[in-house]
Amino acid sequence: MRAQTHLAIGLAALIGLGWGCSGQGNVAPTTPFGTTGLQRERRDPVKIRQFHDLPNYPPYYFPTALAVGPDGALWVCDDIDQDAGKSAVARITKSGERTKTFYYQNYASPWCVDIAAGPDGALWISDSADGQILRMTTSGTFTSFSLDGAGPEGIVSGPDHAMWFAENYFEGTAVARITMRGQLTTFTAGISSGAALQDITVGPDGALWFTESVGDRVGRITRRGKITEYSAGITQGSEPYSIVSGPDGALWFTELKGGRIGRITTRGTVTEYSQGISAGEGPVDLAAGPDGAIWFTEYETYGSYQIRASKIGRVTARGRIQEFSTSLDPKAGPTEIVEGPDSRMWFVESYLDKTGRATP
Repeated sequence: MRAQTHLAIGLAALIGLGWGCSGQGNVAPTTPFGTTGLQRERRDPVKIRQFHDLPNYPPYYFPTALAVGPDGALWVCDDIDQDAGKSAVARITKSGERTKTFYYQNYASPWCVDIAAGPDGALWISDSADGQILRMTTSGTFTSFSLDGAGPEGIVSGPDHAMWFAENYFEGTAVARITMRGQLTTFTAGISSGAALQDITVGPDGALWFTESVGDRVGRITRRGKITEYSAGITQGSEPYSIVSGPDGALWFTELKGGRIGRITTRGTVTEYSQGISAGEGPVDLAAGPDGAIWFTEYETYGSYQIRASKIGRVTARGRIQEFSTSLDPKAGPTEIVEGPDSRMWFVESYLDKTGRATP
């Protein structure tokens, strides 16, 4: 997952209003469910189930990221306001049961943007607010690597036995590489001035691909640090956000503000898909599914705090999009999504402090 810029603003606003897992508070839809344009589908071909087994302290806890760990379980970052307690990393089984919880103290407003399994059998977390990369063993031992003021975003295990991540800092942006011992290398040459890097993934060509929400670009970086940016075919102002390697040999990305899913080949040819996405929606995260399609999350009507448009989406290799919302709480706020160890799609519900599972 990535630098949850827009979600962070929304969560901060909701926490400030006292809105939590109970769904109560001063934030209410201007248009109630059941009216034209917001009706749910009567029957979805996808079964969605929600689980309530995360550390629950409303309205402070909010899960932000999840990944399949080296032990085959799901691991979830569950953040909390630093004045209310410690952030948690929870282990979740295929049945949705929490079996382990490890806590660590945030010293700034918490924001664990992403989590990924490393080649060393540990989990690696990008803590943007505290400006650090965390390494956590499956037994709960944390090691912190400071980034000297930079805020890490999406993180991924690279093809070279190192972790790669995007980062933003006051002076600019960079793609960074960190070894298992914490040796850090940053790459900036070739990144446009003013860019805001978000997510990063390993492409089918062995290079790393990343998104730039400011400037509306997708970037590619080789293991040696050569960067190429692509913007042709990407709608201006669309804010490319999450990116993943697809089963079709291309990269797929969300356009948070554009309400579209983009596809880019390894040669830089872009195709955008929007038909089937509800008007005003902002796709957030996406992941390749076991069915050969790309699955994505939608957490709210973009630019509002009305939190009424939670959906799980699916796009085929040919660009056919479906949205699913039956059995999903409209206030769920689904953000990061992954294919779980059970070949189902798992996601976190950042507004309700839950995990969810979609079964095709």
